[in-house]
Amino acid sequence: MSFPWDDLYTIETLIALIVAVVAGVSRGFTGFGSSLIMAPVYAVMYGPVVTVGTVLALEVAVSVDSVTRVVRIIPWRMMIPVWIAAWIAVPFGTWLLLIADADVMRRAISLIVALLAILLMAGWRYPGPHRLVPNLCVGTLSGILNSSTSLGGPPLILYMLMGPGSTAAARAGLIANVFVVSIPTVVILLWNETLDTLALWRTAVVFPFFLFATQIGNRIFHASREKTYRRASAWLLLIVAVGTFVAE
Repeated sequence: MSFPWDDLYTIETLIALIVAVVAGVSRGFTGFGSSLIMAPVYAVMYGPVVTVGTVLALEVAVSVDSVTRVVRIIPWRMMIPVWIAAWIAVPFGTWLLLIADADVMRRAISLIVALLAILLMAGWRYPGPHRLVPNLCVGTLSGILNSSTSLGGPPLILYMLMGPGSTAAARAGLIANVFVVSIPTVVILLWNETLDTLALWRTAVVFPFFLFATQIGNRIFHASREKTYRRASAWLLLIVAVGTFVAE
């Protein structure tokens, strides 16, 4: 299987690499954000279905490194029910991806992200404890959104960053969540051949740049304060929401 130079030596690939670097820094710093940045841009160039597979494959690959760095502080008691519910919800989200109108989904996603950003900026905090029922509800919503749009993070981000736990634990949970929730969707898309050979080559080309950028973001996080982290997360979400909504 030869390398598809003609298909990948393009301006679209250069744009994909630049976007991946920006997304990687965000991913390393906040524990999320890479899908929020990559998905809108990649969808314009490659279409929504291939974009979901490509973005989630990148997330899974880079998470192997990221999760090992935070495994000791992941809030396992909360995350395990979230993941079980998310995995159960994956088939419905994948079905939604294949039948739904791409423009409607894009605008719906942007509204969800904008709401999350506004709540973060307002300093709103989730007042209740992270019990089993809300954990399962958040996991279900996250699984559906992740497998249908690759943007399953917003419900969990709202739930964790605005909850009573520490920022470090919330970030660790978000990093692990991307890895665990993305795996079944990638497997399903590979199984039905949604991710073709060209998409896999494109993922392989982008991955080293994405991985390097996450290392930079990780260093920035450890040099930052909690208030800076929350403010940066809110602004990132708002910018992406506006960009996603107005994109043609």
